[in-house]
Amino acid sequence: MNWNLNTEHYYVRFSHEEDIPNIYALLSKDSVVKYHPKNPMVVEAQAMDEARRMVMQFEAKEAAFWLVEEKATGKVIARLSLKKFNWVSASAQLQVDIFADYKTQAILAELVYAVATLAYEDLSLHRLEWNLLAEDTSSTDLALAFGFNHDGQLSDFMEFEGKWIDYQVYSLLNTDDAWQNAIKQQGLPKE
Repeated sequence: MNWNLNTEHYYVRFSHEEDIPNIYALLSKDSVVKYHPKNPMVVEAQAMDEARRMVMQFEAKEAAFWLVEEKATGKVIARLSLKKFNWVSASAQLQVDIFADYKTQAILAELVYAVATLAYEDLSLHRLEWNLLAEDTSSTDLALAFGFNHDGQLSDFMEFEGKWIDYQVYSLLNTDDAWQNAIKQQGLPKE
């Protein structure tokens, strides 16, 4: 199975050793990580540790991570991941780390469609979950525009800097009408 994906405008690929500066450039920006919640990286050594964790989680079949490289410029603009694989329930959690300038419906439609296609067709998953903070309205709006269902809230799901965080749970099943329409249209809604 080829884990590297090729979309119209992007290479969605696994990272390699030379990507440590790309990982650091992305995850050191508060605007990229603030809705996960997570503190931005402050030294490049953290990116090296993150790259190692990404490899270990992939080898343990717990997660898969892709860097998104813009074809026109060669710039890495995002990291997509499927985490918390549950092979019994055929599910995983989607996470998107993306520079704010690229967090548009058209771009994310192209990227999420590519990863969801791999998840449903190659990995035989049935459910993708996207856990989002309510204040991340651009992402919650996108989840709904793509046909994800709002399943509810995970109250006090995790603690971050002394505060308990609620997550809004969005899901997309491979049998949902929204996904079946995406297959027919060869993509998620771009506007």
